[in-house]
Amino acid sequence: MSLFELEWLGGEAEQVFRRHRGDRVDAFDWALDTTGVSDEDRDAQRITWTRSAHLEWCAAGAFATLQQAMLVARAPVDLIGMSGRFLADEMVHVELACRMAAAWGGGAPLEVDPAALGPRPDPTLDALPAACALAIRTSCVGETFSQPMLAHARSKATGLAHAVLDRIVRDETPHARLGWLLLDWAAPRLSAADRVRLAEEASDAIAALRDTDAPVDLRERVLLKRVVEPLRRRGIAVAA
Repeated sequence: MSLFELEWLGGEAEQVFRRHRGDRVDAFDWALDTTGVSDEDRDAQRITWTRSAHLEWCAAGAFATLQQAMLVARAPVDLIGMSGRFLADEMVHVELACRMAAAWGGGAPLEVDPAALGPRPDPTLDALPAACALAIRTSCVGETFSQPMLAHARSKATGLAHAVLDRIVRDETPHARLGWLLLDWAAPRLSAADRVRLAEEASDAIAALRDTDAPVDLRERVLLKRVVEPLRRRGIAVAA
């Protein structure tokens, strides 16, 4: 375990990265007026945004693993190419969360396992079902669920927080679509046994999301309509 601390290189790397994320982020009004905010509430915001930065960092790790698995499985060239920008998207989200923590007074100390960056390929599965299992966990469940959850948070936010969440929400849709596109391409190549294993992977990922503090009605509606039912339509029989 170690403290979650990040660096910024600058120079050429920063210039290329900024071309990806655009200039709108720098135009945000990053000067928060915290007049009247208690130390307790300020620290709560620092903790929330530091944890958000770490979650986005882990999302980048999950997509990196998924991309490698798609390469091994010989997924379509354009589908892998579509996913190529997702790491940069997640780094934009990391930057946004870090800057939000800084606006509230600085990042909060957070101990993390640097190697724990998301699901790993199942070595007992062949290349294609292994890639699909990762896609289900990362994209079909994780990103598909997070998009409406973040949209809900955005609807409650104002000012700088609203602008930051709006940028993140807009990136989530293609991140979620990736997994569904991979499953649709892979469908004729998956055996009945593969589908059973994929249903188990999906059930585990869904169960983990039920431990979150999202509004229960919204959480269950999103899981059923956006995750469970689309998986069932693809022959992956997940329990509700």
